[in-house]
Amino acid sequence: MIRIDGRGAVYGEVWFDEEPPPDAGVDIVLFRQRHAPVPGARTTPFLSLLTDLTDERDAIADRFNETCRYQIRRADTKDGLSADFTAEPEGRLAEFGAFYDAFARQRSLAPCDRRWLAAACKARELALAAASRDGEPLVWHAYVMAGKTAQLQYTGSCFRDQDKAYRALVGRANRWLHWKSMLWFKEIGSSRYDWGGLFENESVPERAGINEFKRTFGGRQERSYNCTLPVTLRGRIYVPLRDAWRHARGA
Repeated sequence: MIRIDGRGAVYGEVWFDEEPPPDAGVDIVLFRQRHAPVPGARTTPFLSLLTDLTDERDAIADRFNETCRYQIRRADTKDGLSADFTAEPEGRLAEFGAFYDAFARQRSLAPCDRRWLAAACKARELALAAASRDGEPLVWHAYVMAGKTAQLQYTGSCFRDQDKAYRALVGRANRWLHWKSMLWFKEIGSSRYDWGGLFENESVPERAGINEFKRTFGGRQERSYNCTLPVTLRGRIYVPLRDAWRHARGA
C-alpha cells in the first residue's frame, strides 16, 4: 500500500486487485484500476491500454506498427542511446522531478506530485527509466509497480532545442525507452505493461495524438475502476468536505 498523509486525512492507495492490509491505519482507501467497482465506494471508470509481456520478445514487437518498429530499430542502432532503470529510485527522485517539471512548464501541464512519488518509493512500488545520449537525459518515465503490472505514471521529454532533427531524436528515444522498459519489466517478472490511460474523448487533437501514439505499440483496451472508500469517521467526514472545496475552486 502507498500511504499518503493528506492535509486532513491519511490515504492508502492500492493498485489493480490488491487488497489493503487489515491494519492499514488510513482514513481513506484509494483503489486504483480495480476490475470491478468496490461496494459503497465512489467509483469512476478508467480506460487504458495494456501490452501483454508474457509473450516472447518478437511476438510483442510484431504487434507494433511498421513506423514504430522502424523508429525503435533506428534508435537502437544509430542514435547512440543508453537506458537506465531502477526500482530503488530514492536517490534520483529530485533529478526526475526537476526534469519532468521543466517539461511540464513547456507544455502547460501540472508539475509532478513529489509527495506521491516519495510515498510510492517508500512503499517500493516506484520505478524510474531514462534514455540518454552522451550523458544528456532525453526522456524520463516513472512507473507504479504492483503485483505483475507496471503502469506508466509520468513521461517527460527534453525539447529545449527546437531543431527538427533533435526533436525527431527525442521522439525516437521515447519510443525506444518504452520498448526497453517493456523488456526490463518482463525480465524482472512483470506480465503487463499498462500505458496509464486512454482519453475517451478524442475531439481534442492533442488527446487524439497521444492515444494514437500508444496504439502504435498494439495492445488491448481494458476498462477498470478507480474507487474511493472512506474507512474511518474522519474519512467519511473529510471526503465530502474535500469534494466541496475542489468544486468551489473549480467554479
